[in-house]
Order: sequence, then structure tokens, then C-alpha cells
Amino acid sequence: MVRIKALLPAFLLLLASRPAEAGLCGTVLDPMSVSATALAFGNYLAASASASTNTVAVSCGLLGLDLLPNFTVALSAGNSANMIARKMLFGAHGLNYNIYTTLGGATVWGDGSGGSVTQSFSSLLQLGSASFTGYGRLPAGQFVTAGGYSDILIVTVTF
Repeated sequence: MVRIKALLPAFLLLLASRPAEAGLCGTVLDPMSVSATALAFGNYLAASASASTNTVAVSCGLLGLDLLPNFTVALSAGNSANMIARKMLFGAHGLNYNIYTTLGGATVWGDGSGGSVTQSFSSLLQLGSASFTGYGRLPAGQFVTAGGYSDILIVTVTF
């Protein structure tokens, strides 16, 4: 019985110290990684608007067992110099679109300039990863040459 009492506090101490071992990721030894899915609108018909979603995920470490720091996620303007008027290109032809932070499309997801906003993560105790959804819209009424239109955006995570 004495041994059990002596081991029990040591066991509880071991359990109590376990969360303190979780590190804050974003260091050279425990890097953060970022992944993004493509925003694919499919075939565009000028008579109707198109919508699509994509996901940007920020993960911590190889096993996802460390705490995420506070961070922001920004998107570049892509082919356009203007966050509010993003454009996919097919040669010299352009097709206007944008990515929003909400389904309603009120706020453009960008780098915080020109009326756009970044997405933020703030938590004291979240392990592993955090995901953000982008809501893409391709407005109706754009009469363009048929082809494969594309744009490349750079995702920047600042912590």
C-alpha cells in the first residue's frame, strides 16, 4: 500500500507535466506547414454566376502535437495588381473573379490592403492545425474567349 501511494503522486505529476511538453510550433525545429486546395469553378457560362470554395490549412509539426501560435493568413492579388479585382488569364484574355472570407461575399480575402482583409487565428490551446475556407465567385455577364483561365495566388502566414 505504501508503494502505491508513493507511485500515485509521481504518476499524477507525470500527467500534469505532459501538456507543458507541448511546444509552440513555428520554429526551425518544429516548422509550420501550409497547404491550399484549388479554387475550381468548372465550365463558365456567362449567363450565370459561378461559385466554388477552397481551403487553406496551417499545420503544426510533423505529428501535429504542438500548440499553434497566433497567426494571420494573407492571399496575394495574383495576376491582378488589385485585390478587389482579381483576374484569371487565358493568354491576353481575362476573367474577373474573387475570393471572400464569408459565403455572403462581403469581404475580399487579401493582404489587408485596398479594402481586403486577412484571416486570423488566435488560440491559447489548439494543437495540430487550423483551416480557413475561401468562397470564390465568378460574376455573370463576362463574355470571354473559351479556354483554360487560371491565376496563381501566394499564401502568406505571419506569426
